[in-house]
Amino acid sequence: MKKYLFFFLCVFLFSSCGDFQDVIFLGVDSVKVNKLSQQGLDIDVSAKIKNPNKMAFTIYKSDLDATFSGMNVGKASLTKNVKIKPNCEQCYTFNVRSNFSNLSLGELPNLLAIAMSKNIKVGLKGNLKVGKLFLKQDYPVDMVKSIPLNLSGK
Repeated sequence: MKKYLFFFLCVFLFSSCGDFQDVIFLGVDSVKVNKLSQQGLDIDVSAKIKNPNKMAFTIYKSDLDATFSGMNVGKASLTKNVKIKPNCEQCYTFNVRSNFSNLSLGELPNLLAIAMSKNIKVGLKGNLKVGKLFLKQDYPVDMVKSIPLNLSGK
């Protein structure tokens, strides 16, 4: 009985293996500023992603280096895991938080000037942790997006 179980398990594992196609990042649709304060920035980034594969995967919480209008502001963190559906092209929202605690006092006036401007260039660089179950891989990210600052109501 154990031989049959082992045989069916092997057939299942090898039949589920196939060619894995690259996931396509189609760009950033929008960036929404939830909160901008002395402590940091909280934004939602909506990105369009196409997954041509038969299996879903997850983008795990990750830390990235953040810049605002060319000024290094420290680490930005994805706050929750995002599951990417199989055989699908759709927008996914990623919540990103940055902490300004590493900024020196001399950089605070520059940050204030950036906050007063109408547009800000947000840059994220680093590696996202991507995978399924126990299989995880780093995926490089290097993005700069100019966004309008609209902080009304917050």
